[in-house]
Amino acid sequence: MSAQDVVVGIIAEAFVDFVRRLCECERLREAHSRDLELAKVADEVTRAVSEGREGEFGPVVVKVQKKFLGRREVRASLYGREVDVDTLLAELSKARSRAAWLNSDCSEGALIEALYKYEDRYLIEVAQRNFDKFKKLCSGEVPQVDFGEAPGHVVEGVVRGVKAYLSGHGAGN
Repeated sequence: MSAQDVVVGIIAEAFVDFVRRLCECERLREAHSRDLELAKVADEVTRAVSEGREGEFGPVVVKVQKKFLGRREVRASLYGREVDVDTLLAELSKARSRAAWLNSDCSEGALIEALYKYEDRYLIEVAQRNFDKFKKLCSGEVPQVDFGEAPGHVVEGVVRGVKAYLSGHGAGN
């Protein structure tokens, strides 16, 4: 086994680890899509509730009923289900937390940062340049990779990594 083969194997393993993490994040985004949707409207909903203002905010509907002596009652529905204001605010808080966690741990920067330990700027550049294309691997598609000016060991390592990921085996196989 030559030094080139060892380096290609390391690049392939790094790439497989990167794609596994990328695909796990894609699964998490899908699993928590409601939280991400709710987090987008959370500030607006919170403001509407505190101001006693009616409105539709994505999956949230806020209704205000006038009561005796000018008092108001704020009612809400979340995804078509009526909830009290405290429950709504708790759900908004949970959604914000999950969205912040996902947007931090699964950001492009965080995922690419995992490749820094391999100290191969070409591998990092290939990952950055093709980040969205590599998401196709999560559904079993082979991406059209733009290698730019990456040297042969990176090209061969990524190609081997793609094959290893799609075959479901480790990069060493």
